[in-house]
Amino acid sequence: MSVEVVDNALTHDKPFLCSPWLDNCGAQSFVFKINNTHSALSTFSMKGLKVLATPPWALDCGLSTDCTLPEIKALFEHWLLRTESIKMIDLPPSDCISSFVKDNEPVGFKTQWRHTRQSNLKTPLPSTRRKQIRRAARSGIKCNLVADWKSVIHLHAESRNRKNLKSNNAQLSKLLKAISSESFSFAVEAIDSNGDCIAAGGFVFTTPDTCLYAFGGQVRSQHSGIASISMLAFAMEHALEKGASTFDFGGSSDPGVDQFYKEFGAKSVSRARLVSIAWWLRPVVWILAPFVDSAKMLR
Repeated sequence: MSVEVVDNALTHDKPFLCSPWLDNCGAQSFVFKINNTHSALSTFSMKGLKVLATPPWALDCGLSTDCTLPEIKALFEHWLLRTESIKMIDLPPSDCISSFVKDNEPVGFKTQWRHTRQSNLKTPLPSTRRKQIRRAARSGIKCNLVADWKSVIHLHAESRNRKNLKSNNAQLSKLLKAISSESFSFAVEAIDSNGDCIAAGGFVFTTPDTCLYAFGGQVRSQHSGIASISMLAFAMEHALEKGASTFDFGGSSDPGVDQFYKEFGAKSVSRARLVSIAWWLRPVVWILAPFVDSAKMLR
């Protein structure tokens, strides 16, 4: 079973695999194909070392969640044989993929377990959230679909700056402008009674059934919390109307943000990151720990 590298234009209908994303994320990218299964990874340099990783700003490598176990194994083996010194590959939150990795950790990789949070769009929101949405409406907050993603770009960057997280805002702007007109994406703004945008989000359909909260942020104010809740609830309703059954909040390592998503009734769903470090690099891998999240996993 052989793996091919193909033109990403052939997978245009999936965000993390398509040309608008891969051509504008700031790294050289490749789409790997085996039978009808595709995935995408990027290569770039980090402290002079070559890295193979999930494309910038993508939450996973876009691997089809209905792929077969032999296809998964063949991809893992192909990635491991590549020449990059460091490999960091995020797999999608799929029961099939996660179960396979748990039962058969890929040879040559270590697995870092993370989670995202997902809600069933056909299940009503918890009563607390519904009360907060009504309070937002009484405060004059209104939500709308927008074609211009400038508020999403600005508030996403502002949110990362508040948390002292590094971000290439110019490249992010280029990426979001590229995907904003795609059929798999939409954006929502929450506007206060003064007509100002105080929360905004960019959303993508990773599959026809799943809508992902990919980008966004808020202006810090007394209404920022309920504005974000209203914005997300509006996006969830729109995703349901578009045929999705699952809403993915994207997950967060920040306990407060994770709790915020949990209070939408969102359940924790496991996802794996595969990490491989060249043998000759392992003695000094602690220097790179801030870039790969966990030095312990890599020693």
